[in-house]
Amino acid sequence: MMHDPNTLRRSVAPDDATGLNNYPGCYPTEEWTARYWAVTERGDLEQLQVTLQLPQGFSAPCVSVTVGDAGCIRTVRRWGFGCYPEILNEIGFDVAPLLSDPEDDAEWLTHYFGVVTFDLPGYFVIASPTHPFLFFDPNGVLKGSYTEWRTHLGALSYMVGGLDISFVGLQIENNALYQQALDYLLQALAQPLETNM
Repeated sequence: MMHDPNTLRRSVAPDDATGLNNYPGCYPTEEWTARYWAVTERGDLEQLQVTLQLPQGFSAPCVSVTVGDAGCIRTVRRWGFGCYPEILNEIGFDVAPLLSDPEDDAEWLTHYFGVVTFDLPGYFVIASPTHPFLFFDPNGVLKGSYTEWRTHLGALSYMVGGLDISFVGLQIENNALYQQALDYLLQALAQPLETNM
């Protein structure tokens, strides 16, 4: 299966990062917490947590959710995640001060998404029903959750064979087969293969 190279690129966030802001010092912020799972280069699962700074007031229009409801999260990818940039409109956030050229629409879009999109620590971020991506507002209220990206097996299938498949359905419908495939790919990853991604 062909894949969009941007969705499966490596994160540029430092592995030891604990706090992230794509535009430090450019606008007042509030601190959110992301708790998520990633697969290491060896295929192991690791649970991670990082503080993210979003524009002040971002939490106001975001409603509380339960695990499995995306809420304010637009997408999760191997490299990190993004919130819905439309929320910036709802809080009256002005992107213009971030622009070097106010007439450049491409630059405007880059910053519009850049304020709410973050590369995260971790080799391969996953998000599935068993390993959900959770996003908490400054008061600790769950405002975002994502379970429809890649499972542990999905990450391994890309790392070992370059396959872009989530395996969420298989995990739900036939967990025994899912576990068999997971064990097989963990063994394959332990072998020195030139095809490992």
